[in-house]
This record gives sequence, structure tokens and C-alpha cells, in this order.
Amino acid sequence: MIRVRKNVNELTDDTLLWYSKAVESMKQKDITDPSSWWYQGAIHGYGLDKRPNLANNESWSESSVWEQAEGFPPSEGLVNSQFWQQCQHGTWFFLPWHRMYLQFFEAIVAKTVVELGGPKDWTLPYWNYCDANNPALNPTEQLQALKLPSEFGTNTPNPDFPGLWMKERAQYQLSSQADASCSVAMKLQNFTASSPATSFGGVQTGFSHDSGTFGAVENNPHNLVHVDIGGAMGDPNTAALDPIFWLHHANIDRLWQCWIDQGRENTNDITWLNQVFDFHNADSLPDTLSVKDVLSTEALGFTYSDSYSSSAAPTDSKVFALASAGGSGMFDTIAATTKPFLLGSQSTSAQLEFLPEKQRAAQVPVLGASNSQTPNQVIIVLDNVTGSGVVAPVSVYVKASANSERVLVGKIGLFGLTQSSTPSSTSCLEQGISIELDVTDALQQLRSQTNWNLENLQIELEPGRELGNASVTVGRVSIKAEVV
Repeated sequence: MIRVRKNVNELTDDTLLWYSKAVESMKQKDITDPSSWWYQGAIHGYGLDKRPNLANNESWSESSVWEQAEGFPPSEGLVNSQFWQQCQHGTWFFLPWHRMYLQFFEAIVAKTVVELGGPKDWTLPYWNYCDANNPALNPTEQLQALKLPSEFGTNTPNPDFPGLWMKERAQYQLSSQADASCSVAMKLQNFTASSPATSFGGVQTGFSHDSGTFGAVENNPHNLVHVDIGGAMGDPNTAALDPIFWLHHANIDRLWQCWIDQGRENTNDITWLNQVFDFHNADSLPDTLSVKDVLSTEALGFTYSDSYSSSAAPTDSKVFALASAGGSGMFDTIAATTKPFLLGSQSTSAQLEFLPEKQRAAQVPVLGASNSQTPNQVIIVLDNVTGSGVVAPVSVYVKASANSERVLVGKIGLFGLTQSSTPSSTSCLEQGISIELDVTDALQQLRSQTNWNLENLQIELEPGRELGNASVTVGRVSIKAEVV
């Protein structure tokens, strides 16, 4: 029988009640038990940083979260095994690894539910925050989609669902509809590409446990949701200990299936298909899956209920058009900052210097022309972003000049900031986070303004909340234009 993962806001049964009971039961097991809540969380990430960096004005830390585990501390051998700290971020393995993770976790919870006297068909639901942008819903319904289901509690637990609450959860709803937007990712045609801005599933890498360069769906909505909820959810080393994590990732997995259902195709690269990852099954026995084993949800025994995914026909998307036959795929840097700078809690301006025109391969006159019918694709690149702590989603704006109205390009989520800022043997990427945003449409808006001049362009970065104990250094901001 095919299981159906349903929208959590459309549930009419006791799915969340049994989830709560299962979580409570799994928390009572020793951290060395593969079916325990603690072991399952450590598969994603584990760390004992003692800095209170999970939320402003709170003393929570990675260490304070993990010290609550039964049987703490685990042995060094377990911490460094092939089973713990295995999540794949900043890589083309991001989607298939997390699908495997959900599959094994769901089986463990379902078995626990049965042992507690619950139904035999328990299935993990998903949190469809994308509904916040669903035009078929009214404003009240859209706002509701941004909120965690009431069963997960707020500042205090819901007394009927104590297992779904976590004191180290900073926020109980997403800050804005933009933080729950799936549209940019869903309009892309390529699963992987040399440019993250045109890659749905991520760029080609080897094993990559730490964040580095994100594909579109990993940046938004995945990363934004993590850091917007913040607290334990905002740190990869504690995120999977928050019960909402699993509903969030079920939605990300659903978006991958929705993207495929639009007629897209995954990469057929044999290196990607044959990659194998280690887990434990519902009987706590070691098990493995390869990427090629998880390309079909129905082959894995489940499907998703129909729900809004912000999907659109590919031909309706400017991003699609620019990333396909009309573009060269080659980019030239036309402007960049010359030194690193600190991100402040308020708006921070990136001081750009434009290269002399004779040194540019991109046709800048085309970029600056208000009547251009085929503008070059232009991307903003943030390189070597380092720091520590959980930072709320950062908005990236462009302005035609210092005194003009700014236009939102997009948002970035610095999920894994602390980990990516520390050299690691578990990542094949260089230190720091690098993020690309497509600024083509925003520049089109600016071109209509009086006295438009590309070289007067301003870029501003603004986090959604005060940084508090967190810190961020941006190594470089650059503008890259398509060479035509």
C-alpha cells in the first residue's frame, strides 16, 4: 500500500498526536541507540559549541541542547563514525540524501507508533509554508501557512502534544512570504549547473557535509526556513532535534517531486546516481541506499497529497528563458568589492568598484540599455561569507543610486555559517559560504528610472533581525554578467 504524506494543515486524524508520543518515547532511549531521538538527530549533525549563538538574548548553545540526551556523552568512536554528521549541504547530494534520511526516520517513528499502540499506517506529514504565496488562498489562510501548526506550541508547549515542543525554538512563524517562496527554484530547468543561480538541486561536488554553495531550492526556501525559525533549527548540528525539522524537510522533498512532475529531469551523471550513504533501518540494523534508489517516491512506498508548490510552466519564467537556449552560460565579472566587510544589524552597503570597460567581456551597454529586448543575465555573488551564530534571512537589495528607491533581489539564508567558517575534512569546498542571486529582473526595473547608469548601482544587505551574538563577514560581493 502506498503511504500518503499529507499537508499538516489539512490533517483530520491523530497523526500529530502519535508523532508527539513517539518523540517522547524516542527521547527516553540512549543516544547510542539508532532508534533514539538523539541518534537520529546526530545523523544530521552534532556539535558541542558552548557559545550562546542559537538565538538573541538566550543562553542556548549546541552543548546545552545535546547535554539533555540520555546517555550523554557519546563515545568518540560513535561521533566520528560513518553514521553521524552525514547531512549533505551545498551539494547536488542535498535532495537525495535528505530523502533517504526522511525514509529511514519515518520508518523508525512508524514502528515506535505501533509499539505504543498506535495505527500501523502512520506517515510523516509536511509543512507547506509555500501556501503563504498561494493566490488561491485568502490573506488569513496565507498568514496561517507561515505559522507552525498549533500542536507545536509557542512560548510554552501545547499540553496535548508535549513531544512537539522545544524550548530552544526561537520563532514560531516565518517572518515574511518571501521567506516561504518556492517560485524561483521551481522555475529553473536544470537540476545541476555550473551556476548555483540556475541550479535547482545544487552544484556538482563530492561528499559535502558542510554548507558551501547552494542550489536554488536549498537557499530558498530550505535555508531561509531554518534560520528564520532559528534557535536549534538554525544550526545544522542541532536542527534535526526540533520536531518541525522533519515536516520542513518533507516539504522540501515534496518540492523536488513537484519539480519533476513539471516535466523536469534529474541529472543522469553516473557519479551522482551511484553515490551511497549509510543509515540504520527501523530494526536498528546498518543499511545503505544509493541516489539511484531514491529517484521515485512511489518506489519507496509513498507519495504526496496534492498541494500548492508555486509551480509554473517553464516558458512563463524569465529565469528559464535566460538559463536555456538564449544564454551563453559564460559570465564575466564587471564589478566587485575590494575588501571584506562586516554585516551589521541594519542595512549594510557593499562598496563596488567597476572594472574599466575595456577589460570586460560582457557588453555593458546592453546591460544598461533601457530598451534592450534581450538583456544579459546578471547575477550577484557573495563569496567567502564567514562568521558564527544563527542569522535571520538576509535581504539583498539593489538601488539605481544612493538616494533612489531600492528593489529586492532576493533573500539568502546563512544556514551552517559557523560550520562552513571552520576548515573541515567533511567538505570538499573552500572555507565560507558562497551564494548567487539572479538580479536580471531587478535590473530591468531599475533601467526604467531616470538617468539610469549601471555604474551607479548600489547593493545593500539587511538581516531580518538583530544579529545579537552572531557575527558575519562578507569576503566579497561581485556582479557577473552574461557574455553574449
